[in-house]
Amino acid sequence: MPRTVLVTLRQGETVRDNVTGRLMTLSRELVRIAGSHASPACPFFREPGDCLIHGQSPAECRALFCAAPQALMAMYQENRMARPDLIPQASPHWELVQIHEQRCPAGEAIRLCLSAPGDPGAAAALAEMLRFDAAFRELCVEKAAMAPGELGLFFGRPLAGIIEPFARKRVMPRVAKD
Repeated sequence: MPRTVLVTLRQGETVRDNVTGRLMTLSRELVRIAGSHASPACPFFREPGDCLIHGQSPAECRALFCAAPQALMAMYQENRMARPDLIPQASPHWELVQIHEQRCPAGEAIRLCLSAPGDPGAAAALAEMLRFDAAFRELCVEKAAMAPGELGLFFGRPLAGIIEPFARKRVMPRVAKD
């Protein structure tokens, strides 16, 4: 599967659980096939029974049987793919992933967003984190020869997108249990 169709959902990020349909905060990161901005649905799924990558589909897709989703639900509890499974940890790309994670943790960005309205220090820290995230991504494309379509795998979704629902609603979701 090409790296350009993958996205990392990072620890501390809020996502919609595909099984329960509820919002949850991730207790650990996971890599999945990216949906589009218009829909979180798999971009390879067209109509019932019509998958563009059926012969090479991920394990989650092979486990899914809509009338009996128990196998998929069990799979969601363990062995989820993460960046260390796909990016060699001795590579320069892994070093960039670590720098980004240290400077732009998803959970901290959400916390700062929720605190920002009444806390000028939080607002300033969030603004700096957002600037760093955007500039770092551009720099990685320019200087580290990363393809723009691979940034979602290496660094997850841009922080501006991660905090956007909280900037609008100021609602904190429940924390997922391992």
